[in-house]
Parts: sequence; structure tokens; C-alpha cells
Amino acid sequence: MNENDQYDVRIANIMSKIEALRGRKKRFGRGVFEPVWEPPLTEEEVAAFEAEKGIYLPKDYRRFITAYASAGKQPFGELYPLRQAESVVERPFPYTLDKILYFLYMTEEEMDYFWDDDTPFTANHGLLTLCHEGDGMTSVLVVNSEDADTYGTVWYYDLANDFGIAPMYHRDTGKPFHFLDWLEYWADRTAALPRDGYFGYCETVCIPQPPDSPDIMGRKMGWIE
Repeated sequence: MNENDQYDVRIANIMSKIEALRGRKKRFGRGVFEPVWEPPLTEEEVAAFEAEKGIYLPKDYRRFITAYASAGKQPFGELYPLRQAESVVERPFPYTLDKILYFLYMTEEEMDYFWDDDTPFTANHGLLTLCHEGDGMTSVLVVNSEDADTYGTVWYYDLANDFGIAPMYHRDTGKPFHFLDWLEYWADRTAALPRDGYFGYCETVCIPQPPDSPDIMGRKMGWIE
């Protein structure tokens, strides 16, 4: 069985799990879950995007959007399409699994610098948005990284609520999510909830121990000892 065949088997299993959610009552808003998918992209369309941006998409994500669906209405109401105006995928993602952006671990000066209008904004580099949970909380896929372990992983992205950007990890395996891990976790987690239940991907984030500095914002605000 070649690599694409292996992806196909796994994707078919995940899609069957999502299909089984059809008719489940939504926790927020009206209506019920209804898996709706946009037609897949052609190999030529994806290759043209990769050539234009100077990247190569992670293989599991690439297989999904060329063989199954280019976008859709799940998870959390929308799987975003490949072309996104706000993502600067041609530039490398500025963080790694060992170097995250977490506002509570930053000093006031570091936060001021990050948000300063004169500071180049790099937090949208090298990634694609996968879905939006609401209130500024999104899942993003790293498609351009100079770090091999970071490339292809899925991160929790929430600048709106002063959280930051951090990788997601599977609770059972302890390994960082890749695209199909992320999608399957949503299907499994949703299926295990009460019919009107809800969860957020923030539960999959593992934050490292805080630095020793007394000047980080979390300690100044009394949230970190």
C-alpha cells in the first residue's frame, strides 16, 4: 500500500465518523450538524499554488484537498479553502514546537513591541487557517517552516484574547497534531459529547513551564506563582 493509499484509508474512516454526526443538534445557533463539502482541487491547481508560493503542502492535507474536499462546513462550521488573503505562506512560520508565543510568559516590553505598529507582523507567516471556533480562536496548519518537526503541525491561534500561538497535542499519544489527527480528534471528541455538547481545541494545548523571570505578565497579574 503506497502513501496515498494509506491516507485514503484513514480519510475514509474519518469521513465516516463525521457523517455519523449528521443530525446532531448544534450547541450554539440553530439547526443541526450537516457535513457539506466543496469539490476537491485538481493536482494542477494545488501544484500551481505551491509553485506560486514556493512551498509544498503537508502530504496529508494535500491528499485531503485533492482527493476529498477543498473546503467544507465542519469542523466548527467551516473548513477554510486553500487560498487565504491574510496568510503569508511564502514566508516561514516564526515559531517552533519548542518556541511558542504565549502572552503570559512575555514581559510588558515584549508585548508592547509585539503590538507596536512599527513592528513587522509575522504571526501570520507560514500558516493556513483551518477553522474558526468563534471569538478569535482558530486552528492553523504550518505549511512553511525551517524546522522539520514543526512543519505540518496544527496550532491553536488566539491573539484576540491575549493567549498567543501554541501547538496542539493528542492527549493519548502526546504527539503534536497533523492535519488528519486534528480532523479525527474533532470527530471523535464531538461524538463522545452529549448531543448538544461543545468543546474547544484549547484543551489540546500544552504550555511549557514558565520562565524564572519575575517580570512576565502572568506573574505581574498574579496568575502565575
